[in-house]
Amino acid sequence: MTPTVRGHLRRRLLVNVLVDPDEAASRLPAGVRPHVAEGGTVAGCCMLDIQELRPSRLPPQVGVSIRAAAHRISVEWDRSDGGTEVGVFVPIRLTDSRLAVAAGGRLFPGVHRAAQDELVDDGASLSWLLDDGDDCSIRVRATANADPPDEVCEPVGGTCIGASVGLSPRYNGVLEGARMEPSSRQARLVTIEDLESTFVDGFATAVPAPSYLMQDVSVVWSSEPPLD
Repeated sequence: MTPTVRGHLRRRLLVNVLVDPDEAASRLPAGVRPHVAEGGTVAGCCMLDIQELRPSRLPPQVGVSIRAAAHRISVEWDRSDGGTEVGVFVPIRLTDSRLAVAAGGRLFPGVHRAAQDELVDDGASLSWLLDDGDDCSIRVRATANADPPDEVCEPVGGTCIGASVGLSPRYNGVLEGARMEPSSRQARLVTIEDLESTFVDGFATAVPAPSYLMQDVSVVWSSEPPLD
């Protein structure tokens, strides 16, 4: 049985842009290709505020809290059964957690860089910063739609919220997968008031796309076999 990790996702902010698939392809490793939605490929950052993170067999009280940012590009690849999997390629992960930095890419999927984290939530808007102090940072201010969370059907939201598997390189360069299964995929549309992102700014073709906020969701993470 694949070991699993559980946590409570207090906030998940999905900051999205659409980029030209050819430009996205130039940033991808062998074995995956850009997934095209609404005429472009979704890229951006998934910012996570997680509580009660622990191995599934342990109670919530022993869990830890972490914040992280996964910079991602929407991709697809061929499964061994002949089907096509749609997920994300994550070249960079930032976190304020020493545990994630020490164990990521070793004990569980995802190499993480240490980063400064600042989060202010006044109930109406979020201001969030993750900065590794070197060459990667994201600062975003977002205001959520007042409507209650709901299922997202438009192509960009369906792609980024519906994806379950994230692929990222281990320290040896091999692509490993992490599967994320939330108890709900409902989200609220957000307005991005301000965005400074070294990752997004690196795309010459980036244009703003619908962005979303998920809140108070239980999540199970598990490892996926390395991509051949």
